[in-house]
Amino acid sequence: MKKILLIVLLFGSATWVWAGSSEVKSLRGDVALDAPSVPIQSKAWLDGEGKINRNYNQQPPMVPHDISDFEITREDNSCLACHSMDSEMPGATKVAVSHFLNRDNQALANISPRRYFCTQCHVPQKDAPALIGNAFRALTAE
Repeated sequence: MKKILLIVLLFGSATWVWAGSSEVKSLRGDVALDAPSVPIQSKAWLDGEGKINRNYNQQPPMVPHDISDFEITREDNSCLACHSMDSEMPGATKVAVSHFLNRDNQALANISPRRYFCTQCHVPQKDAPALIGNAFRALTAE
């Protein structure tokens, strides 16, 4: 019992020393945590610039436009207004054939329920600086 108590005390004091030795830095910058609000700077969406290059093999295509007004529910998917196979929207990428397969690779008449909620994989991109530095390098085709 004494060993356990000693270990807990040592761990607790080490944690206390570590926590007090460095300043906590926030992604908010110098804005106090109890500030009423942080001003939001709106950034331009990448509309009209075409497809966004993928960073790795099998990466889902990214969305180059604002989707804040889109609704994706069980009953309705706003993405399909432009991206369905029936749509005649020029320049809109059509839903891939893989989205019409079930988990056993059997063809379906409609989009598979597991592929219906687009934003699970496809994310909108903004032309904004990264909040945290990143050293990631995309694969290059050789």
